Amino acid sequence: MFSFITDRGWKAVWTAVTLASFAVMFALNFLFGSPGGLVWWSMIKIFILALQFGGITAYLFRKNLKKALVSFWITVLCLGLLSLIAPVLAPFAKVVMNTEDTSFEMATPLFLLFTGVTASWLIPGPKGRMAVRILWAVFVLLYCLIQFTYIGYFGLTHALISVNMMLALAQTNLHEALEYISVNIPLLNLVLAVAALFALSYVIFRVSGYFFVGPRDVSGRTKKGVVLILIFEVAALIFCFSQTRIAQTVAQTQDTVKSFIEYQHMVEERRHNVINNKHLSNKLKHAPDGVYVLIIGESETRDHMGVYGYPRDNTPFETEAAENKDYTFFTHAYSSYTQTVQSLTYALTQKNQYNKIPLVDAYSIIDMARAAGFRTTWISNQSRFGIWDTPIGAIGSACDDQHWMNDYIGTGVQTKDYDSILVPQLQKVDPNNRRQLIVIHLMGSHVSYWDRYPHDGFYKYPLDQSKTRSKDQIMIDEYDNSVLYTDHVLSEIMNVAINHLHADEVMYFSDHGELVTQNPGHNADQFEFQMVHIPFWIYTSPEYQKKHPAEFAAMKRRKNWLFTNDMAYDTLMGSMGLTSVKYDPTCDFFSRKYDKDITNMMTMYGNIWLRKDVKALGTNYKNQ
Repeated sequence: MFSFITDRGWKAVWTAVTLASFAVMFALNFLFGSPGGLVWWSMIKIFILALQFGGITAYLFRKNLKKALVSFWITVLCLGLLSLIAPVLAPFAKVVMNTEDTSFEMATPLFLLFTGVTASWLIPGPKGRMAVRILWAVFVLLYCLIQFTYIGYFGLTHALISVNMMLALAQTNLHEALEYISVNIPLLNLVLAVAALFALSYVIFRVSGYFFVGPRDVSGRTKKGVVLILIFEVAALIFCFSQTRIAQTVAQTQDTVKSFIEYQHMVEERRHNVINNKHLSNKLKHAPDGVYVLIIGESETRDHMGVYGYPRDNTPFETEAAENKDYTFFTHAYSSYTQTVQSLTYALTQKNQYNKIPLVDAYSIIDMARAAGFRTTWISNQSRFGIWDTPIGAIGSACDDQHWMNDYIGTGVQTKDYDSILVPQLQKVDPNNRRQLIVIHLMGSHVSYWDRYPHDGFYKYPLDQSKTRSKDQIMIDEYDNSVLYTDHVLSEIMNVAINHLHADEVMYFSDHGELVTQNPGHNADQFEFQMVHIPFWIYTSPEYQKKHPAEFAAMKRRKNWLFTNDMAYDTLMGSMGLTSVKYDPTCDFFSRKYDKDITNMMTMYGNIWLRKDVKALGTNYKNQ
């Protein structure tokens, strides 16, 4: 039977395999792809692949290369199954992939396969074909790595690789990545995954040796035809890969990072500029004097703070402060995003979820304070990695005085010193200058939590250290200890701010919250409201209260109102009296014109309504 096919029936084999392959791929595309997309183009693409399946199968039949035939289809099966990972996981991750998306995912590794096979026809001799196989195997390894990453990321987050994940990666360095892996991925699982990746790639490489074959002597006319086919295969491979989810995600991430870089350049260009309109500039400079301190926390969720009703007493200073009339604690504050750069880019600039100002055109609170003649100071325990490459670093670098206390430049979020190292820097600020804005950026509760506090005096939880704890409970205990230490640092900062600087106002909020579980973090792809539940409180001096009775009354009246920290810029501008330019009173939390409530407030850059946080707000929440 085999000899009959090889001698006379190879055309029938070609036809049969082409039709069967097309039918299978069409069915898979229909099964895993949601309706929509350019279906006709998807079908053409699938048919071209099926035609090549048939052609190679018929050739191997005709040449009686049984091992090559079996090896070829083993490779097709392996690559085909890998190509279905994203489409299969998409519904579980609540991601819509239409038939066109699915066809691009399926086509990419198959065009990679045909590119390698076609190239082997053009390279004479065993050594040349071995070189082709090795190069091809490298690309296969990279493709397998992408697909394994899909599986691993889904296992951790129940989400597909996304722009959120890529942006987090862009803000991460080696040390932080290793911390994340150590916390979230068991070493055995990681070793097994790496072993499986290389084992699969090796198997594909070995079996490819049987079908990376071609005629020993290829005529010039045939070689020209093969060159044209190879060019088509490479072009199809590049095009199909560029349309896959991973490629599109990388492209969107690059666009976002580009906008961040453009903003950084804009900050650089106007660092020494003033508002062009002299009349408005003079108005800014006529704003009253005052010493203002902005403290930015890190990864602190109010859901794990005693002052906000958490059952553990891990905020003794803030709990006591909440009873002091000079402090106002706000109960329903949210961050605008779950990651630092996105959140603080909005919090410190004109840009917010409620306006359409391009980020590159948005002035920062530092720009405005300097234009108004305020001395600006930035004190930070965050890593100096990327000071000149991120918007937050660019904003901080625009200050008159800068104190970057983290010595690990470019290496990660590890800290030689805890946040208390910032207090002596604050003590150096001249209290006689009554026109100042000071920004303090804490390391706070950034993972790994156990690295954020000194264990002497702050290893309070668990209370009973003899009991065996689950990994969930260990994470909770460590996080709560870091919150306890942050509370202590805040008490030290407030002591200096009140008794040394005689500050008029101190504002504290966290960049975002944290989901504290066995696998902790604030990954936007795993969004839960706890990731955007943040503490927000303000201290005002008795003198400030007398000078601004309406604003102080609004603070007390609105302590249970909704607030998102992207409105911190306008709120602080209002408190400082910088209301003549680049200021929106509808986003100033204490302005009479403030117009935000449950009907129009959002988080996650305007993608999630706060009213969906039923657990925290109930179903009948109103500003009151």
